[in-house]
Amino acid sequence: MLGSPDLKVVVGAIQMANILMEKLPDVFSIYFRREGVMHQIQKLATQEMLPPSPTKSPSGASGGGPSAGTSPLLGSPSPSPDTSSVGSTLVQAPGGPRMLEPLDMGGEGGEDMFASGVSPHLEEPCASSAHTKLSDVLKRKRPPRRSLAKKGSKSEEPPAAAESSSKGASLLPGRVSNRGKTAAGKDARSSSSSSKIPFLTNLNPRSWGRMGSSSDRQPTMKDMLAHKHMPPPLVINKEKVKAWIKEQCKTFMERYFSADIHGDSHPALDTLKRLSTATKCLSIQGDGGLDCLKELATIMRESDISPFEVIHSGLISQLLEYLTSTVGDVNRDVRIRRFLHIFLNCPPPSVTYMKEPPDHSNAPALSYLVSKLMACLHQLEQFQVKVHDLPGGGTGGSRGGNALKFFTTHQLKCQLQRHPACTTLKQWKGGPVKIDPLALVQAIEKYLLVRGFGKAREGADEELSDEDNSDEEMEEQMASIMISGTSPRHRLEFLIGEHVLPYNMTVYQAVKQYICHGGNEVGDFSDGDTDTPFGNTSIWVQTHVIWYRPATEQEENMATSPKKTKAESKISKSSKRKDSRASSPAGQPVLHSLLADKLPASVTVQDASLETIALLKILHALNRHWASMYDVSFLPCAALSQNEFISSKLTAKANRQLQDPLIIMTGNLPNWLPEIGSAAPFLLPFDTRQMMFFATTFDRDRAVLRLQQDQASESSAHDSERVGPRLDRKRKEVSRKDILKQAEKLMDDIGNSTSARTMLEIHYENEVGTGLGPTLEFYALVSKELQRSDLELWRGDTVQATSPADPNVKLNYAQSACGLFPAPLHRGSKAAHVNKVKAKFKFLGKFMAKALMDSRMLDLPLSRVFYKWLLGQESTLTSADLYHVDRVVARSFQQLEDIVHQKKQISCNKSLSDEARKEALSQLTMDGCSLEDLDLYYVLPGNENIELCKGGRDIQVTLDNLEEYLQLVLHWSLVEGISRQFDAFREGFESLFPLGTLQCFYPEELEQLFCGNSADVWDSRMLSECCRSDHGYTHDSQAVKFLFEVLSSYTITEQRDFLQFVTGSPRLPVGGFRSLNPPLTIVRKQPEGSEDPNSYLPSVMTCVNYLKLPNYSSMDIMRQRLRLAAKEGQLSFHLS
Repeated sequence: MLGSPDLKVVVGAIQMANILMEKLPDVFSIYFRREGVMHQIQKLATQEMLPPSPTKSPSGASGGGPSAGTSPLLGSPSPSPDTSSVGSTLVQAPGGPRMLEPLDMGGEGGEDMFASGVSPHLEEPCASSAHTKLSDVLKRKRPPRRSLAKKGSKSEEPPAAAESSSKGASLLPGRVSNRGKTAAGKDARSSSSSSKIPFLTNLNPRSWGRMGSSSDRQPTMKDMLAHKHMPPPLVINKEKVKAWIKEQCKTFMERYFSADIHGDSHPALDTLKRLSTATKCLSIQGDGGLDCLKELATIMRESDISPFEVIHSGLISQLLEYLTSTVGDVNRDVRIRRFLHIFLNCPPPSVTYMKEPPDHSNAPALSYLVSKLMACLHQLEQFQVKVHDLPGGGTGGSRGGNALKFFTTHQLKCQLQRHPACTTLKQWKGGPVKIDPLALVQAIEKYLLVRGFGKAREGADEELSDEDNSDEEMEEQMASIMISGTSPRHRLEFLIGEHVLPYNMTVYQAVKQYICHGGNEVGDFSDGDTDTPFGNTSIWVQTHVIWYRPATEQEENMATSPKKTKAESKISKSSKRKDSRASSPAGQPVLHSLLADKLPASVTVQDASLETIALLKILHALNRHWASMYDVSFLPCAALSQNEFISSKLTAKANRQLQDPLIIMTGNLPNWLPEIGSAAPFLLPFDTRQMMFFATTFDRDRAVLRLQQDQASESSAHDSERVGPRLDRKRKEVSRKDILKQAEKLMDDIGNSTSARTMLEIHYENEVGTGLGPTLEFYALVSKELQRSDLELWRGDTVQATSPADPNVKLNYAQSACGLFPAPLHRGSKAAHVNKVKAKFKFLGKFMAKALMDSRMLDLPLSRVFYKWLLGQESTLTSADLYHVDRVVARSFQQLEDIVHQKKQISCNKSLSDEARKEALSQLTMDGCSLEDLDLYYVLPGNENIELCKGGRDIQVTLDNLEEYLQLVLHWSLVEGISRQFDAFREGFESLFPLGTLQCFYPEELEQLFCGNSADVWDSRMLSECCRSDHGYTHDSQAVKFLFEVLSSYTITEQRDFLQFVTGSPRLPVGGFRSLNPPLTIVRKQPEGSEDPNSYLPSVMTCVNYLKLPNYSSMDIMRQRLRLAAKEGQLSFHLS
């Protein structure tokens, strides 16, 4: 708290520190030394006070105080305390220490000290009526067209409009009170009384956002000119607060830690000294050997070392350099093996061959180190969370519905104008237009381009009448194109003032950020008490000017640079393949590409915790890929659980941020979340990263729809009360015959038109059922069709199964226990066959991308190596990845690789004579057979048509060329033989959205993302918690209890059949039944008349996951009826 950039938090921390030291000095004098409280107070007591600058510009106001200095602890910039962070709440404890004397804050500007988080120079009309009742705004569904023109009557004019004009905001040195006091005498009394308020009373957080000037006097030109030459009152008062903080810290140090000031050492600092000594030995200059690492490991294991001690000792930067620097007296690989030996119980650095995995039965020292660094991260990070207290019900779902209803019933009034510096474009003469607040800026560009405003003007400005382009027409057209995709090349750019608007920003966000907040990020200057969730009244009643002009050359390059022409792509791909065929891949450890001392350049946020995150990223890489530093004869696995690297604090912040409906609707996520989530995904759990992915990858409507689905279980509102986003849905009718061919045609239509952003819904020919169930079944059926053996797409075994389209037909399907992986193509394959395979993989890419866009689950078991290719990690594939492609080949490969390792050990053993070495080499066999007896040649195992090199059929494998043979087998199996298929797959996938957006996931997590849960344990307790009973049933009903018992006994195959019958998909989403939306609801099926319920079969409504269950008399009858219904009731959707 003492290191917070928020002055309010620092003041509260000083108060609490005094109370604790006064009550329990013996206890907290030790804690304050070890936890860094004393150090931070001493730092605050010795910081220099900078005089307020009289010429501070608005753009520089974001710092809120002196510029950031350099922390002696971290060696990196640390923000000075200011008021840029808001939202923290402190409660002043009664009966504080006597040393906290009230400070008189009277005089000029004293009353406005915490009235607003904005400098008066930045104060604009949109902030002047922050306390206008939100109910008044909510009632105003359509602002009256002539409300601004009625200047004669003040009673009919909104408060914000009465104080500002539509031309722009005037710079007011004061602030309009929310109480509306106008009497001069009353103002004077208020001002004089406020000067007598004690300083600590002013520090009450509940009053900071409401303490404002109550003067309504309009400033004269003389006042404004005089105001320009004096510091703003807020800046003066902030300096007074900093002076008070400095004085209190000095008194605190002299009173409680006078001995430390005079240089005397305290026993509480012994651990810090010990850690600092060990850290200094950990240098790349010189050879500290293993002793320094052993000392560090001992300290981590045996000492309760605090985050402050770890930070202050310099361990983070020193260890980061030790593990990443390529220079130094000791080779980096040796340093890494030393570290792995001490912290992961690996063999000594001189040993490079491992027959057995290291012993991790007891927690290795790496676990303690990660725990300490995680505590440092939590102490250092200052990532901002933007939240809004939305009006509405008590649940997130209802509040989100109210927010969405507000934005769908209100429009922003904007005036499109040609930029004054532009003369080549036509001038918009259609008058003000209404724009959907959630429309993207690029939607305005598309609207203007369709009307010819993107072309250079040839003659005089063409007149555009109001009748031709009315508000209603603009409103409808903007609503219809707000979901349109990003244009590959932008021809217009838009500005508010001098600020160029990003194309993916919503119009509401642009207006709020660049008009109401003077170009600063929303939230930087606004207090939680003064910034209303839906913006101030003036946002919705004023006319906002948006300039347009031709896109600059830099913007065009940015828009087109990620794209490559087909010719360039072909050249780059062919050159890569030519290089890869010329030689086998070099055996560089995977870790080499992951050992970076800084986070990627994509991380643009500045925070004191970035260095700690970079070190944690390296330790996470060492944990996953430690075996790449050795020659191993086993299948390696991670030493520590992935959960040990998850940050609880960042997870809580991210979850809170991603559950804020207003942030999701406006696309105003803080930059740190997607940047850190992609650069260091291990810090967040999969569920959080999945929410982040859907909130940042697709359009706003999909993000809002996903948020509503996630919060549906918390909302008590009925479906009729819930307002959904305006997401276009495209219904397509398909036949169950040859469904794969029809799916290919559907994907071609989607990829070649603007319908890529629409939600695809499927309706089967001659069937009446529509909606979610048939659509989910369509994705499941196409997934099954893609596994047919006659397509020759996959490697693996062939099994016979019933055709989904016709139960009487048996078809052959590809199957692999490791998951499906492409069958390799050899160089001499016929062009027709290659093109056919590539077309299928291109379709697969589009199919998987579309399923992910629409949140539809696939039933396609793919190999983990397939997903590594999906993430662009093909260069990191090793022999261990063969276990996820073909386990039979992988076992034989491991045995042959073990022979290579033994050969290296024998060759490097200098104690052997030539004769003994030769004899030892001759004893190297595979299951008692020599390599010559195995009769191996340079052809791909399992496919003799593919030669590993030219003339490979005639080259026999011997002990001398065995290592080269294994490298070529690995390369052809995992890279070269399937590169053309993946080139086509990526082309199809990226026609809908970039593959780079998946970088926040790990390969083993992508199956959950695309396919949901494949198998799960069902039990009665879990089912009763996740399922609902309604319309004649409760959880105490006998039939419901029977059902839970029956479902709990199901095998995996029976689970898939039941889910296919009830939901349309054989899989559950991530999270199982708990994440099923809508939840499975069991309702009573009434028989007609007096008929026996045992003679009825259950039926379902897949669109709402309803199971209509008769009240069977016994569990055995229910089991039989459910099995029969699941078997016979599939592959058709009719009225039930």
